[in-house]
Amino acid sequence: VNTSAKELMERGEAHLRKVRAGQWGTIVIISLLIIVLITYFIFMKSYLMNGLTIGLTLMIVVMIARVVLEWISARRFVKIRPDSSLAEFSARMQGYYAWRKKIHTVFIPTIYILYVIGFTLLLPAFKTNLSHSMYLYCVISGYGFLTLFAFLLVRILKKEMKLLEFLKGFN
Repeated sequence: VNTSAKELMERGEAHLRKVRAGQWGTIVIISLLIIVLITYFIFMKSYLMNGLTIGLTLMIVVMIARVVLEWISARRFVKIRPDSSLAEFSARMQGYYAWRKKIHTVFIPTIYILYVIGFTLLLPAFKTNLSHSMYLYCVISGYGFLTLFAFLLVRILKKEMKLLEFLKGFN
């Protein structure tokens, strides 16, 4: 099927809008999580040094790091002009997705592991302060969510790597 230049540009612009929306959505969701964690930190008077404090602090710090990485990605992405030449557009997209590959293969796994450690450090405090059934709910839903999230991250990485390989085909 022959695709006109106009159709190709429209598809490229639609893709750019979709990626931008996804980035800002991620930033908003993680920022809300940070607010919830900080509110919980204050509400639980977690500033006393214990496992709860360390766990919450670790979770908050790694989520802030994640927001910063997404913000940097969004700033890099906004510099990609869909109206540039195909070669320039492709090169910039390749650079962007190479950056994203580093994020997804180095930073996100590290952040994820540290977040899981932070969550795990919360469990003793949950066990002593919550009913047994509520504690089990927190453990099952927490680790269940983290497992589901890990599969989602792998899926996103595969999708972005497939796009990077496609863009490399233009060179």
